[in-house]
Amino acid sequence: RVVAMDSHSTSVLPRLVERLAAEHPRISLSIELGSSDDAVAALLGAKADVAAVFNLTPRRELHTLWSGELPLGCIVAPAHALATRRSVSLQEVGAHPIALQSKALAIRRYLEAHYHWLFNDARNRIETNSLQLVKMLVKAGRHVALTSELDAAPELIAGTLRFVPVRDKGAEPQTVGVAIDAGKPLGPVAKVVAQTLAETIQACLAEVRASAARGAVHTGL
Repeated sequence: RVVAMDSHSTSVLPRLVERLAAEHPRISLSIELGSSDDAVAALLGAKADVAAVFNLTPRRELHTLWSGELPLGCIVAPAHALATRRSVSLQEVGAHPIALQSKALAIRRYLEAHYHWLFNDARNRIETNSLQLVKMLVKAGRHVALTSELDAAPELIAGTLRFVPVRDKGAEPQTVGVAIDAGKPLGPVAKVVAQTLAETIQACLAEVRASAARGAVHTGL
């Protein structure tokens, strides 16, 4: 039983299912999507065996098997004014219409806590609990969105969106991790799934970053 984030549904999870089907065809999966808070509750409530979680707060009840950093950045359409930048400031991002994700997500709470001025102009933003809508708005060319590479991995790999890192001092990276209940022994099947999940996330990020590097070479950045 796996619980993961909404953005994993179009990036990591299809890869996980395909790899397990090829390498361990006797393993069956139950996959639920939710917020980071939902994932923690599912682990501690014995409703999930493994979780892929963004910005997991350390706690003794949970054990993180693997974690990696996700630089904060903005996603834009290839023709957007910010698309060719090596990096951007949050002030530059705030000069454009912003598509915001729900307050239930840790990245939104982080941005409001540290950069509340981004949200002062209610005329210049769209707010939704749908990551897919956020990405569709950004693809249309007018909006930008503050997020991570993993949230838009398929589009970044395909070249339909660009990721531009935020350079502001103190702009902390997000994290993504694979976690389990620290008080529950990990069975052999769950161990295989957890390890494969971590490797799949790493492979997905590596592909995103390789695509970005090729794009930078092609455009002469």
